[in-house]
Amino acid sequence: MKYLSNLFAAIILSVPLHVWGQQEAMFGQYIFNNSVISPAQAGANHENQWGAIARSQWMGIDGAPRTESIYANLRLPRQIGLAFGLYQDRLGPEKNLHFMTDVAYHARLTEDWRLAGGIRLIMSNFRMNYTDIPNIQPGDPFFQEDLTSGLLINVGAGLLAYNGTYYFGISTPRAFGSHLEVLDSQIGDGNPNVNIKDIVSRHYFAYAGANYILSDETTFLPSVLVRHVIDAPLQTDLNAIFGYRNMLEAGVFLRSNLVEKHNRVDAIGLLIGIRFLPNWHFGYLYEYPVSDIKLGSRQTHEVSLRFLLEPRHDRVVIHPRFFL
Repeated sequence: MKYLSNLFAAIILSVPLHVWGQQEAMFGQYIFNNSVISPAQAGANHENQWGAIARSQWMGIDGAPRTESIYANLRLPRQIGLAFGLYQDRLGPEKNLHFMTDVAYHARLTEDWRLAGGIRLIMSNFRMNYTDIPNIQPGDPFFQEDLTSGLLINVGAGLLAYNGTYYFGISTPRAFGSHLEVLDSQIGDGNPNVNIKDIVSRHYFAYAGANYILSDETTFLPSVLVRHVIDAPLQTDLNAIFGYRNMLEAGVFLRSNLVEKHNRVDAIGLLIGIRFLPNWHFGYLYEYPVSDIKLGSRQTHEVSLRFLLEPRHDRVVIHPRFFL
């Protein structure tokens, strides 16, 4: 389908123009890579992990969002956590690349409770590939040159409180808003009045969850995430995941918005995780859109592959298995 290609072409021909990206790497199951939502999650896993995730959203629509990443989340000695990752977002003619580094410290509050505080450094590049957009006026100078933001720097921070059963977290993974202004001289003399701004908005997350041991072989991991982005609808993710013998996980999730009165559910989905060989884990997610986007696409797919390894140093802090 050419829905998004035609839409981008129509929007870009309007003046002035505002271009909005996905803002933050979009993963249906941050449970596979929890460092996405908060730098305080660095070192919060009971195992060190190296992984890769690929997400294809709204398949069947040209220009639909695509996200890929490679990352690591490590628990170091002296109650230090370190996480880093390379994330790529693509949406129509827009391509964003982010490198994130997180450092966290896990402090003991009481006999049962721990508090982790983390900071994040983000280096990003935003690129608009106007030459890839079909248009009805060949030779239009507006579509003859791609634009790039160069290197942009941002920071984030987060807090995570947890004990052997529950956890609560707040974070701003992207603390500052930024914008990209394109001057007339950058796109030629054919469109003297064009002014483009690429806005990156601040993000705020609040989340909580639990790890209930149902039997010697089964666990239940419910969780909730509330996501707020400036100038975007407030969203809530609800997850219910069951685990079996630390080898198999299966569950459902629901993503809703708290703004639209007549259509509060955005998507529903299923996920499955399988641990194979001693240290490898494969995850798969299927997401079905319930919003109006279902008129163009009825499926989103996400896959993850991780290598897991227990740290060799002594465990100073208790790390319950909240995340997959």
